[in-house]
Amino acid sequence: MSEQYDPKACYDLLDPERIKVGELRQGRYFEGAWEVGTLEGDVFHYNGEPAGKLEGLTLTRNGPPGELTQCQLVRQR
Repeated sequence: MSEQYDPKACYDLLDPERIKVGELRQGRYFEGAWEVGTLEGDVFHYNGEPAGKLEGLTLTRNGPPGELTQCQLVRQR
């Protein structure tokens, strides 16, 4: 059984090369100090627009333009 997203937790968002690109804090997505998105249910929103989908702890983002990028959520300790 795979791990599931906990909306009350905080996660690092890692790109395919395992580089941290942002943080998901209780459903709010930050890049540095800027809040730039949200996760509502399994839909990821970036700058107010739907931009991806969450399955387990894998976030598939629609970006860069024309590409899908699979990122991993890693729970912060």
